[in-house]
Amino acid sequence: MHVQLSILAVALLVMAGFACRDLFSSRHASARVQKQGASPFLGHFPMEVAYWLLTPVGKLAASLKLSPNMLSWTCLVLGLASGVAAALGAIPLAGGLSIVSALFDTLDGMVARSRGIASDAGEVLDAAVDRYTEFFFLAGLCVYYRHEPWAMVLVQAALLGSFLVSYSQAKAEALQCDIPKGWMRRPERAAYLGGGAFLSPIVTVWLEAGDPLPLHYPLLFAVLLVAIFANATAIRRFVVLYHTLRGKAAGGNAK
Repeated sequence: MHVQLSILAVALLVMAGFACRDLFSSRHASARVQKQGASPFLGHFPMEVAYWLLTPVGKLAASLKLSPNMLSWTCLVLGLASGVAAALGAIPLAGGLSIVSALFDTLDGMVARSRGIASDAGEVLDAAVDRYTEFFFLAGLCVYYRHEPWAMVLVQAALLGSFLVSYSQAKAEALQCDIPKGWMRRPERAAYLGGGAFLSPIVTVWLEAGDPLPLHYPLLFAVLLVAIFANATAIRRFVVLYHTLRGKAAGGNAK
């Protein structure tokens, strides 16, 4: 718990420093963050802070000629490790590894753009790694919650929603249709699931002290949010996509 509280305190201090820096400078918002867009679950401010912290690391990695693909594979290995840790019950460790994996996922794109070697092949690898790392973590949670069917079903619902959000985006892009950005996209899911797992000891130490298999309520709350809003976003996107394609077909027939 002390580790989590210390890191949380440092994070709050960093955000406070970033906010003060904003007040006394004419810094413009990151174009990348603006393109990604905010949501009710993850606003521009925390995204700007994360991008600000990662930018020097990305520049250093680019100057060292590190391969974006190598960073993607590192992200995958960390994601696998987070899933194993979750399955074994090391939930805070799983959350920490998941967060670091997500940071590497951001770094690979930063390095590719900085070095001018961004490519469609790299985007395919990045997307595949994203799906696998997310699956590893949530599958590990399914193993951990195997003795609590309701919790396992909740995790499976979050896994389904996560995959359908990504699939709906890919399908819309392939069909060249605009769809709502919605909620619980990859950055939000990574922040809530990783953060919920990593910070869970702050609550678990009080509510579930001595329990050999604690439920980790902060994590389950994050899983519940993902399960509800990821599936809601996916359904909304599919409805919009369906009606858009019906409209295009009707317009084509009218001609």
